[in-house]
Parts: sequence; C-alpha cells; structure tokens
Amino acid sequence: MVGGSAAGFYTAWLLSRSGRRVRVYEQADRLEPSSRSLIVTCRMREMLGSLGEPSVVNEIRRFEVWSDGRSAQFSLDRPDLIIERAKLIQSLADRALANGAELSLGRRFLSLSSGPGGLELGFERREDGARETVLASTIVGADGALSEVARSAGWPRPETVPLLQALVRLPADYPRDTVRVWFVPDDTPYFYWLIPERGDRGALGLIGEDGARTRRSLEAFLEKHGFDPLEYQGARIPLYRGWVPVHRRFGEADVYLVGDAACQVKVTTVGGIVTGLRGAHAVAQAILHADGAGELRSLRRELNLHLLVRRSLHQFRQSDYSRLLDLLNPGARQSLERFHRDEAARMLWRLCQTQPRLLWLGLRGLLTRDIFSSGSEE
Repeated sequence: MVGGSAAGFYTAWLLSRSGRRVRVYEQADRLEPSSRSLIVTCRMREMLGSLGEPSVVNEIRRFEVWSDGRSAQFSLDRPDLIIERAKLIQSLADRALANGAELSLGRRFLSLSSGPGGLELGFERREDGARETVLASTIVGADGALSEVARSAGWPRPETVPLLQALVRLPADYPRDTVRVWFVPDDTPYFYWLIPERGDRGALGLIGEDGARTRRSLEAFLEKHGFDPLEYQGARIPLYRGWVPVHRRFGEADVYLVGDAACQVKVTTVGGIVTGLRGAHAVAQAILHADGAGELRSLRRELNLHLLVRRSLHQFRQSDYSRLLDLLNPGARQSLERFHRDEAARMLWRLCQTQPRLLWLGLRGLLTRDIFSSGSEE
C-alpha cells in the first residue's frame, strides 16, 4: 500500500482483518495528516460504524441555499456529518495497525518496475536519503490526486481543481446544525459553503478552477459577509471526467488504485470520502475474493450521474440558479430531505417526478458543451 490516505488505510484494514499481510508506505516522517473540515453524508456512518465516530465533530440537519437574494431551506431526514479529515485517517490507521498491518513512515515512492516474482518498488528513506527496494505481488496506490503509483503504472495524470476554505468565527445566532450554500457563478461554477464545525467555529470555502482567482474570490466573499479568517485550509482535488479503471496487470503482479488516485470523487460537490471508501471496499474484495465488480459498477454509475449533473450546472448563470430555487416546490424539497448526495439516482428520479420543470432546466444546461465536457469519456 502506497499512501496513508483514508481510502488507503480503509483498504489496509479490510485486508489485514482477513489475514493478509499488509504494509503501508507513507512519505511523511510522522502520521500527522493535514487538518480539513469536511461534510459527508450518513453513508459514511453506515459503512464505518463506530470506526468513523472519532472523526465526527458535528451533525447537520438543515440546509439553506442562496442565489441572488433568493433562498430555499430544507431539513434532512438523516443528518449529514461534519468530520475532521485528520482524525478519520488516524482512526482508520489505528484500526488497520491493530489488525496486523504494518506502517513504514518516511518512505518517498520513487519507481515501479517488474522483477522476478513480482514488482519492485523503489523508495527513498527520508532520514538518510538511501534507496530501499521492496518486492510485492500486489500494489495499491492510495497516494492521492497526483498519484505517483498511477503515473508509474501507466495511468494518465488527472486534472485537479483547487479547494480553499477559511476557518471563521460564527455569528452568535448562527444555527449550529445548518449549512449555508451560495451559488455565485461569476466567482465559481461550483458554490460557496459555510459549515459549522464545532463551538463557535465554521469553515467557509469554495471550489474554483484557478488557484489565484479562487483565493481572491474567497477573500472578497469573506469581506462582503463580515468574516475574518482564522486560518486557511486547501487541497487539490481530482476532477472526475470519466471512469478510471482501478486495476492493471504490471508484469506478473497487480496494481490497484483507490480514492483520489482513482478519481473517485463526486464532481457535483467534489467530495470523495464516501466514494473513496466504496472504491476501497471494492478493491479489497477483488484482492481477497476476485470479486468487487458489482460494487465498482454501482460506483461507476453513481460517479457518471454526478458528471452528467455537473455538465449541466457548469453552464448555469445566476438567473438559472435563482430559477432552480423558485422551482423547489414542497414535493421537490421533500425529495432533497429524504435522499442524500450518495443516493443521486434516487434523488434525481424523485425530483423529476415531483417537479418536471427541473428536468427541463437541467437539459437546457446540457445543450451547451464547454471545456469541462470536451474530451471526456462516458
């Protein structure tokens, strides 16, 4: 296993608890993942159970969505979770190590080559710069959006987009169970969010397309809404443009990808925790039982559906978002309350049944194809 990500350690736990010998190689000298507040659906809790609970810092039961002075509100039948990324990774790592997985820190991945009886992995030891060679029959690349394992094994480098958010103090009257979302397409084709973390702190951020412009937009938005940044958090997120096969034969061995390394990210919201865990589960099943194809097909359908929605939303102007909010009748709001983002097919089906004009609004966006969809694969 190369890379100490959430998807990587989840894979390591699933394999090690089934009796497989697993070693995770991580380039950091200490397992101290960078902190970032994330919002996920209750699907994470359903998948991980108590394993994910140490990372949960808040529960969200209500959304407020804004566009050009208009707003729509809806409550959630099942709460979303605010999690701390570093705590999730640490919890998964602890459980994997408790089940027998081993961890080698301070190992920077250098190369992958076919050798007698398997694959030879080259690492640089950060402590002294010496080269270390490891022989393995199965490799799992869990080393993020710019995966060196993927590049070495022949996968193309994915496009990434910047995620930037500022930790801010929340107003005294801000409801701690509510997320606010603003659509401002002149700033970003995605959206701004404000998620209450814990106590009086929250994370206000956006996903952009250009790093420098994203920073300027966030700073202007903070000033406009009267927030002072306490600190900034950022990352480069892979942009899903079509399914990435997760397995390749390399010589006499197998190479798999999980999580961001496989672009397993919902491109509507650029969220990848739940989808990365699903991909990790499928890869573990493939390694253990030569199974997992069903889960991968389901994940592929889900990610492609999010891609279809994103292609439409990428064309939306401010007036389109305002129109979208106006169309949220009681039936449509009930659909948003009942189904979450990791049930996209069920949610969209119900939305189209309860408010057919939403379908026409989405189809209009799909009639114009821009740089986002050019060259992508279904």
